[in-house]
Amino acid sequence: MLKNISLKLQFTLFFVFFVAAIYSMVIITSLQQITWLTVSLGADRGMPIVDAAAAVIDGDSFEALSKSLDPQDPYYEKTRLALLDIKEQSGCLYLYTMAPAGGSIFRYIIDGSGPPDNKELFSPLGAEEDIAAYLKPVLQVMDAKTKPLSRLDNSTQYGFLSSTWAAILNSSGEAVGVIGCDFMVEDLAGRLWFQMWRQFIVCAVFSILGFAGYLYLLNRMSKQNQHLRELKERAEAVSLELKEERDTIAAMKDALKVGLFFMDKDFIIQEHYSKALESILEVKKLGGKKFTDLLTARIKEQDLKNLREYLGLLFNRSSIQEEDMLKQMNPIPRMYYTNPETGEEKTLNCKFVLVDRGGGGLFIMGNLQDITRESHLQRQLTAESQKSMEEISKLKSIIQNMESGGKEI
Repeated sequence: MLKNISLKLQFTLFFVFFVAAIYSMVIITSLQQITWLTVSLGADRGMPIVDAAAAVIDGDSFEALSKSLDPQDPYYEKTRLALLDIKEQSGCLYLYTMAPAGGSIFRYIIDGSGPPDNKELFSPLGAEEDIAAYLKPVLQVMDAKTKPLSRLDNSTQYGFLSSTWAAILNSSGEAVGVIGCDFMVEDLAGRLWFQMWRQFIVCAVFSILGFAGYLYLLNRMSKQNQHLRELKERAEAVSLELKEERDTIAAMKDALKVGLFFMDKDFIIQEHYSKALESILEVKKLGGKKFTDLLTARIKEQDLKNLREYLGLLFNRSSIQEEDMLKQMNPIPRMYYTNPETGEEKTLNCKFVLVDRGGGGLFIMGNLQDITRESHLQRQLTAESQKSMEEISKLKSIIQNMESGGKEI
């Protein structure tokens, strides 16, 4: 699918998603910081209160009351009044104690949030509540036993509440209930919205500036891309022309009856050579093979030794004049090449020239031409010419003898 979308549109979508990600990260981070600060402040206020409440609660008496649920128990009323006094002095919204009743159901045991006639704040002994929404931190506090815990909750009735809990322990050190303290942080929502809108506006301003800069750079990039496309088209046109020239040269090279090749200072034949070379040397895949090794046992040992020395002199020549002189000193302008498998002998015309291909790359260009047929015809012609000369000489002798005999008669 991305292949069907223009590069410009891809960049634009990336920019939009990138900005959206930054928005989300900044806003979420700000909200987390405000929430963490609120929880920290709530803990600073709530922990002294639950500590004070824990000081007036006897764990064994609390455990017995949570089992009997007897409102006439003197311990119940005495402790309720003590918790109510702590609540009024601290200014918290709720101060209560609860005991587990099974699952996520907990029972209110002693509630110091208000007097019994205040139905909105007070929860009577044994009243049950499903605390599934904050069951995990309550159980965590009871498991920790001695470590209070605070968190932030959003209540549908009171809005944001900062809650702090501490475990109630009996004389055996077992957690038999929890003390809860809630503060209402009604201004938190306003602070959250204010912070969120402020971050949104700041991000929007910078995004507009960034988008303007992005469009400017994108426009420049589009012009640059257009220029690069034009250069690419020109390069492709030139490349096509070069390919056609290379194909033409390759076709001409393959049509040559001459074995042309390059070899390096180690006499290694390079990959590109004329096809005629394989036919002349009767060896396939010559690229990477050592030229002098191919001639071993195929030419005279002394000729091979002279050739190695000559090629070495070509590589080590010190001047153009010396190179010209070396061309004339070719020790084997004609090479008598024998196939060790068939015993067939060929006569090869040999030429070697040093070529500088740039970058310090020196190569010898070899030129081998099979002149076996021409050499054979030349020898045959020489022999026939010699025979003709001999016959002419004999004929002259006969004629001379005949002429001398006639005169005597």
